[in-house]
Amino acid sequence: MKKILFVLSIALGAMTFTSCQQETALNPNPKYDPNADDSSPNSEVSTGGGGSTATFLASTDPLYRAALLEDFTGVRCGFCPDGHVRAAAAQAELGADKFVIMAIHTGSYAAPAAGWANFTTPYGTAIDAQADVAGYPAGTINRLQASALGVPAQRGGSAMSRGSWKTAAIAVNALEAPVNIGAEAKIDGNNLLTVNVDLYYTQGESAVNNINVALLQDGLVSKQSGGTPRETYVQNHVLRDLITGQWGEPITETTNATSKISKTFTYTVPADYNGTTVEGGGAVVIDDLKVVVFVTRGRVDVLNAIEIDIK
Repeated sequence: MKKILFVLSIALGAMTFTSCQQETALNPNPKYDPNADDSSPNSEVSTGGGGSTATFLASTDPLYRAALLEDFTGVRCGFCPDGHVRAAAAQAELGADKFVIMAIHTGSYAAPAAGWANFTTPYGTAIDAQADVAGYPAGTINRLQASALGVPAQRGGSAMSRGSWKTAAIAVNALEAPVNIGAEAKIDGNNLLTVNVDLYYTQGESAVNNINVALLQDGLVSKQSGGTPRETYVQNHVLRDLITGQWGEPITETTNATSKISKTFTYTVPADYNGTTVEGGGAVVIDDLKVVVFVTRGRVDVLNAIEIDIK
């Protein structure tokens, strides 16, 4: 299978962005429709390959990649709210189907501290380390090297400063997606979440691919350094759990061009994460939850991503 290397030359103006330092012929496909025709400590995951629903959920047309921003943030990071604003603006401009946000609270500014909410997860530290974050806020776009996307890296890896997120996302949106993702999620009266995922490969993949299912929550109110308002800042896109574990679940089925793969994941949503006190992560509000599904080559290179609401 020939792979096309897209060399993107992007002229960047001389811009300086302040961050909290660590202590220690391609156009987006207008027809793209995300809703078209290591285990987690809190999860009970079941998978199967027998067809998730009566209707196959993934498109079989060649598409371009959605950009997945992993926003490394923290409640005590004074410049992180500006990252949230920039991420929201990029999503509004590019479209929620082409720019997916996952806010990962990690690092020294997110670590549990008296009087501050704890939105950390067991996964953030490893993802942060893989990205080679040098200051907060930082982000990765599809876990690709920043230099490959035509933007400066914070320290030579995939982590980049907030001023580069939209530029990098546009570059990703111009890359062909080897795999299309379709998904649906529903929850019952016992808080049992069921996520059906269908994958369609438009190109063959010889490397092992991993499927990742993340649970996010909007509308979490907390104190936030630099936030407006500071004491009752609203946190959105907050990573609550990775249902498929730290680096996702390896896809063992054949991933040739035209391969169709269907999987089902079940997960019991807890009442809260890290407790409900001021220093906890807050209660779960079912209506504020959403699911992000993405496929990677191993631990890096997000081949495509999709965000869906829960029914």
